[in-house]
Amino acid sequence: MAVESRDSISLKPAELDELGQFVSSVGLPLTEQQLDQHVEQFPLVAIVTTKDELAGILFGSLERIGGTPCILWGLGAIKKGQTARATLESLVGELYRRAAISFPDEDVLVAGRIAFPSAYSLFGVLSDVCPRPKYTPNGEERAWGRRLARRFGCDARYDDRTFKLKKAKLSEPVLDSRHVKLGGKAAVDLVGVLEPTKGEALIAYGWAMAEQLADGLAGPKGK
Repeated sequence: MAVESRDSISLKPAELDELGQFVSSVGLPLTEQQLDQHVEQFPLVAIVTTKDELAGILFGSLERIGGTPCILWGLGAIKKGQTARATLESLVGELYRRAAISFPDEDVLVAGRIAFPSAYSLFGVLSDVCPRPKYTPNGEERAWGRRLARRFGCDARYDDRTFKLKKAKLSEPVLDSRHVKLGGKAAVDLVGVLEPTKGEALIAYGWAMAEQLADGLAGPKGK
Protein backbone atom coordinates (compact mmCIF):
# COMPACT_ATOMS: atom_id res chain seq x y z
CA MET A 1 0.00 0.00 0.00
CA ALA A 2 1.32 3.42 -0.97
CA VAL A 3 -0.08 6.80 0.08
CA GLU A 4 0.77 10.20 -1.34
CA SER A 5 -0.68 13.69 -1.21
CA ARG A 6 -0.42 16.33 -3.90
CA ASP A 7 -1.90 19.62 -4.97
CA SER A 8 -5.35 19.07 -6.44
CA ILE A 9 -4.66 21.58 -9.19
CA SER A 10 -1.86 19.34 -10.44
CA LEU A 11 -4.40 16.67 -11.44
CA LYS A 12 -4.48 16.31 -15.21
CA PRO A 13 -7.84 15.97 -17.01
CA ALA A 14 -7.31 12.24 -17.50
CA GLU A 15 -6.48 11.77 -13.82
CA LEU A 16 -9.51 13.76 -12.70
CA ASP A 17 -11.67 11.68 -15.02
CA GLU A 18 -10.23 8.52 -13.46
CA LEU A 19 -11.02 9.80 -9.96
CA GLY A 20 -14.56 10.64 -11.03
CA GLN A 21 -15.07 7.13 -12.40
CA PHE A 22 -13.59 5.67 -9.21
CA VAL A 23 -15.95 7.64 -6.96
CA SER A 24 -18.89 6.61 -9.13
CA SER A 25 -17.85 2.94 -8.95
CA VAL A 26 -17.87 3.14 -5.16
CA GLY A 27 -21.48 4.35 -5.30
CA LEU A 28 -21.40 8.15 -5.32
CA PRO A 29 -21.92 9.57 -8.84
CA LEU A 30 -20.91 13.20 -9.23
CA THR A 31 -21.13 15.57 -12.17
CA GLU A 32 -18.04 16.85 -13.96
CA GLN A 33 -18.87 20.32 -12.66
CA GLN A 34 -18.94 19.07 -9.07
CA LEU A 35 -15.49 17.53 -9.47
CA ASP A 36 -14.10 20.71 -11.02
CA GLN A 37 -15.51 22.76 -8.13
CA HIS A 38 -13.98 20.35 -5.65
CA VAL A 39 -10.53 20.87 -7.08
CA GLU A 40 -11.00 24.60 -6.59
CA GLN A 41 -12.34 24.28 -3.04
CA PHE A 42 -9.99 21.59 -1.71
CA PRO A 43 -6.35 22.19 -2.65
CA LEU A 44 -5.03 18.81 -1.48
CA VAL A 45 -5.81 15.26 -2.51
CA ALA A 46 -4.52 12.14 -0.75
CA ILE A 47 -4.33 8.99 -2.85
CA VAL A 48 -3.80 5.38 -1.78
CA THR A 49 -2.82 2.69 -4.25
CA THR A 50 -2.34 -1.05 -3.81
CA LYS A 51 -0.41 -2.98 -6.45
CA ASP A 52 -0.56 0.14 -8.64
CA GLU A 53 -4.37 0.18 -8.49
CA LEU A 54 -6.40 2.99 -6.99
CA ALA A 55 -7.73 1.99 -3.56
CA GLY A 56 -8.93 5.29 -2.12
CA ILE A 57 -8.90 9.07 -2.41
CA LEU A 58 -9.64 11.97 -0.11
CA PHE A 59 -9.68 15.65 -1.02
CA GLY A 60 -8.80 17.98 1.82
CA SER A 61 -7.89 21.46 2.91
CA LEU A 62 -5.62 22.82 5.60
CA GLU A 63 -6.83 26.33 6.31
CA ARG A 64 -7.89 28.77 8.99
CA ILE A 65 -11.51 29.62 9.65
CA GLY A 66 -11.73 32.78 11.72
CA GLY A 67 -8.12 32.22 12.75
CA THR A 68 -8.71 28.61 13.86
CA PRO A 69 -6.52 26.02 12.11
CA CYS A 70 -8.65 23.35 10.42
CA ILE A 71 -8.37 20.08 8.56
CA LEU A 72 -11.35 19.83 6.25
CA TRP A 73 -12.26 16.51 4.67
CA GLY A 74 -13.83 16.84 1.28
CA LEU A 75 -14.87 14.21 -1.21
CA GLY A 76 -13.50 10.78 -0.43
CA ALA A 77 -14.06 7.22 -1.59
CA ILE A 78 -12.67 3.85 -0.56
CA LYS A 79 -12.71 0.72 -2.70
CA LYS A 80 -14.33 -2.40 -1.30
CA GLY A 81 -11.86 -5.07 -0.17
CA GLN A 82 -9.68 -6.39 2.62
CA THR A 83 -7.61 -3.21 2.74
CA ALA A 84 -10.58 -0.82 2.94
CA ARG A 85 -10.11 0.12 6.59
CA ALA A 86 -6.34 0.53 6.26
CA THR A 87 -6.92 2.69 3.19
CA LEU A 88 -9.34 4.96 5.04
CA GLU A 89 -6.97 5.38 7.98
CA SER A 90 -4.04 6.05 5.64
CA LEU A 91 -5.97 8.80 3.85
CA VAL A 92 -6.93 10.72 6.99
CA GLY A 93 -3.52 9.98 8.48
CA GLU A 94 -1.83 11.67 5.53
CA LEU A 95 -3.86 14.85 6.11
CA TYR A 96 -2.97 14.71 9.83
CA ARG A 97 0.69 14.45 8.86
CA ARG A 98 0.43 17.49 6.62
CA ALA A 99 -1.41 19.41 9.34
CA ALA A 100 1.31 18.70 11.90
CA ILE A 101 3.74 20.45 9.56
CA SER A 102 1.42 23.33 8.66
CA PHE A 103 0.12 24.00 12.19
CA PRO A 104 2.95 23.10 14.60
CA ASP A 105 2.09 23.37 18.31
CA GLU A 106 -1.57 24.20 17.61
CA ASP A 107 -4.80 22.36 18.33
CA VAL A 108 -6.64 21.78 15.06
CA LEU A 109 -10.34 21.43 14.25
CA VAL A 110 -11.11 18.42 12.04
CA ALA A 111 -14.38 18.42 10.08
CA GLY A 112 -16.13 16.73 7.21
CA ARG A 113 -19.36 15.65 5.62
CA ILE A 114 -20.09 12.01 6.26
CA ALA A 115 -22.94 9.58 5.64
CA PHE A 116 -21.77 6.28 7.14
CA PRO A 117 -20.91 5.11 10.69
CA SER A 118 -17.38 4.08 9.69
CA ALA A 119 -16.49 7.68 8.82
CA TYR A 120 -18.02 8.95 12.06
CA SER A 121 -15.87 6.45 13.99
CA LEU A 122 -12.78 8.32 12.79
CA PHE A 123 -13.73 11.09 15.19
CA GLY A 124 -13.27 8.70 18.11
CA VAL A 125 -9.64 9.76 18.55
CA LEU A 126 -10.59 13.46 18.72
CA SER A 127 -11.79 15.68 21.56
CA ASP A 128 -15.12 17.50 22.00
CA VAL A 129 -16.72 15.85 19.00
CA CYS A 130 -20.00 17.33 17.71
CA PRO A 131 -22.51 15.87 17.37
CA ARG A 132 -22.05 12.98 19.79
CA PRO A 133 -24.39 10.57 21.59
CA LYS A 134 -26.38 11.77 24.58
CA TYR A 135 -25.09 15.33 24.28
CA THR A 136 -26.82 18.59 23.43
CA PRO A 137 -24.43 21.01 21.68
CA ASN A 138 -24.19 24.51 23.10
CA GLY A 139 -24.54 27.74 21.12
CA GLU A 140 -20.88 28.01 20.16
CA GLU A 141 -20.75 24.39 19.02
CA ARG A 142 -23.82 24.88 16.87
CA ALA A 143 -22.26 28.05 15.48
CA TRP A 144 -19.24 26.03 14.41
CA GLY A 145 -21.59 23.70 12.57
CA ARG A 146 -23.06 26.65 10.67
CA ARG A 147 -19.60 28.01 9.81
CA LEU A 148 -18.61 24.65 8.41
CA ALA A 149 -21.84 24.34 6.42
CA ARG A 150 -21.10 27.73 4.84
CA ARG A 151 -17.56 26.66 4.04
CA PHE A 152 -18.84 23.47 2.43
CA GLY A 153 -21.43 25.46 0.47
CA CYS A 154 -24.45 23.62 1.84
CA ASP A 155 -25.71 26.00 4.54
CA ALA A 156 -29.12 26.44 2.86
CA ARG A 157 -29.90 22.79 3.61
CA TYR A 158 -28.23 22.58 7.02
CA ASP A 159 -30.04 22.03 10.33
CA ASP A 160 -27.83 23.25 13.18
CA ARG A 161 -29.69 21.13 15.75
CA THR A 162 -29.26 17.79 14.00
CA PHE A 163 -26.04 18.71 12.14
CA LYS A 164 -27.60 17.11 9.06
CA LEU A 165 -28.22 18.21 5.47
CA LYS A 166 -31.59 17.91 3.81
CA LYS A 167 -32.05 16.24 0.44
CA ALA A 168 -30.90 17.86 -2.79
CA LYS A 169 -31.01 17.12 -6.50
CA LEU A 170 -27.33 16.16 -6.69
CA SER A 171 -25.11 13.83 -4.70
CA GLU A 172 -23.34 15.35 -1.70
CA PRO A 173 -19.52 14.99 -1.97
CA VAL A 174 -19.05 13.19 1.34
CA LEU A 175 -16.21 11.05 2.64
CA ASP A 176 -17.84 7.85 1.35
CA SER A 177 -16.75 5.00 3.62
CA ARG A 178 -19.63 2.61 2.97
CA HIS A 179 -17.25 -0.27 2.22
CA VAL A 180 -15.33 0.05 5.50
CA LYS A 181 -16.36 -2.25 8.34
CA LEU A 182 -16.02 0.10 11.28
CA GLY A 183 -18.41 1.75 13.72
CA GLY A 184 -20.34 0.49 16.74
CA LYS A 185 -23.98 0.86 17.72
CA ALA A 186 -23.50 4.42 18.99
CA ALA A 187 -22.15 5.54 15.62
CA VAL A 188 -24.91 3.70 13.76
CA ASP A 189 -27.61 5.28 15.92
CA LEU A 190 -26.16 8.78 15.63
CA VAL A 191 -25.57 8.80 11.88
CA GLY A 192 -28.78 7.00 11.04
CA VAL A 193 -29.66 6.12 7.46
CA LEU A 194 -28.46 8.82 5.07
CA GLU A 195 -28.46 8.82 1.28
CA PRO A 196 -25.58 10.94 -0.04
CA THR A 197 -26.73 10.29 -3.61
CA LYS A 198 -29.79 12.35 -2.65
CA GLY A 199 -27.79 15.08 -0.95
CA GLU A 200 -28.11 13.84 2.61
CA ALA A 201 -25.14 14.02 4.97
CA LEU A 202 -24.00 14.76 8.50
CA ILE A 203 -21.45 17.46 9.29
CA ALA A 204 -19.26 16.36 12.18
CA TYR A 205 -16.16 17.84 13.76
CA GLY A 206 -13.75 17.38 16.63
CA TRP A 207 -10.43 18.67 17.90
CA ALA A 208 -7.01 17.15 17.32
CA MET A 209 -4.65 18.21 20.08
CA ALA A 210 -1.22 19.50 19.11
CA GLU A 211 0.55 16.68 20.90
CA GLN A 212 -1.59 14.10 19.09
CA LEU A 213 -0.66 15.52 15.71
CA ALA A 214 3.00 15.65 16.68
CA ASP A 215 2.87 11.97 17.68
CA GLY A 216 1.23 10.92 14.42
CA LEU A 217 -2.52 10.82 14.85
CA ALA A 218 -4.22 7.97 12.98
CA GLY A 219 -7.44 6.01 12.99
CA PRO A 220 -9.43 4.42 15.83
CA LYS A 221 -7.09 1.48 16.37
CA GLY A 222 -8.70 -1.52 17.92
CA LYS A 223 -12.25 -0.18 17.66
